[in-house]
Amino acid sequence: MKAVLTGIVLAILLAGAAAFVLDTEFQQTAEEHFRTESVRL
Repeated sequence: MKAVLTGIVLAILLAGAAAFVLDTEFQQTAEEHFRTESVRL
């Protein structure tokens, strides 16, 4: 039972850390992603 609870807690922490990293490092708006010299959104 202790191993199951430890696994659940670690999964929650890992999911929270992954969501934080993906939200702050990899998310871009469409304007930032498609910015070029000849295109204006």
